[in-house]
Amino acid sequence: MTGRRLLLPLAAALLALPWGVGGYVTYLLTLTFIYALVAIGMNLLTGLAGQISLGHAAFFAIGAYATGLLTQRGLLPFPLALLAAALLSTGIGALAALPALRLRNLYLAIATLGFGTVVQKALFEWRGLTGGGAGLELAPPHIAGLVLNNGRALYYVALAVLALGLWCAGNVARMRTGRAMLMLRDSEIAAGTLGIGIARFRVAAFALSTFYAAIAGGLYAYLVRYINPESFGLGLSISFLGMVVVGGLGSRAGPVLGAVFFVLLPEAFRGIKDAPGLVFGLALVLAMIFLPRGLAGIAPRSWRLT
Repeated sequence: MTGRRLLLPLAAALLALPWGVGGYVTYLLTLTFIYALVAIGMNLLTGLAGQISLGHAAFFAIGAYATGLLTQRGLLPFPLALLAAALLSTGIGALAALPALRLRNLYLAIATLGFGTVVQKALFEWRGLTGGGAGLELAPPHIAGLVLNNGRALYYVALAVLALGLWCAGNVARMRTGRAMLMLRDSEIAAGTLGIGIARFRVAAFALSTFYAAIAGGLYAYLVRYINPESFGLGLSISFLGMVVVGGLGSRAGPVLGAVFFVLLPEAFRGIKDAPGLVFGLALVLAMIFLPRGLAGIAPRSWRLT
């Protein structure tokens, strides 16, 4: 079977899965879809444009808090709040990218790390809006009068958004924007000689990736129904970057495979004391040694972005 022929049975299985598994498994799968969305944006930023970010947990948090606040205060319905939060995060991401235009590699990573720390601190201190360390509790959202008060409903919403996100990322990679980002990754000097606006496309890469992160953050807020600044620290940003690297930079399947690896593998050994961390760490090392192109290296060639 080719990669394309696998899509239909895979889609059918994903649609039927919530009816055959328990609520906790549905929750884990929904969390996997949400993390995969962030990883898709990270893949555009790192796998396509060659830029490293250690601050994407901040944009994930902005999406979560903005969506929750807009919805809970009755300012916007859930779908519009999700979009508004994503646009807000995109604007902030573009602004955050401006000071980093002269930075590359580890220096850029450190700059984004600093931004993530600032956002997390602001969420702690802005108690009147975010609830500070006490966090923010959310009621179930509504879509067209339908209350998403069970895990199965949010599962399908997250799955639909993930499918749309994968399709959009594939189109971006094939467009002029994607080709320009790829040129930036390979050689900024060559990109400059071809008339590619380096600053413009670096900012565009950040903006696109933060849009994905914020959409995922809004979905995450209503998956867990309680958000706290402590949930959006450096460890989460490292996990997002790790999902892309382990899954496979520059591939369609990589972000999803990386999210599955980070969410589901530790859960498989949850019942054994100290096993989840040990098995996960060992699997991470082995994946990097024997699969240098990531888990997507074993996927069909048609699933690659580049």
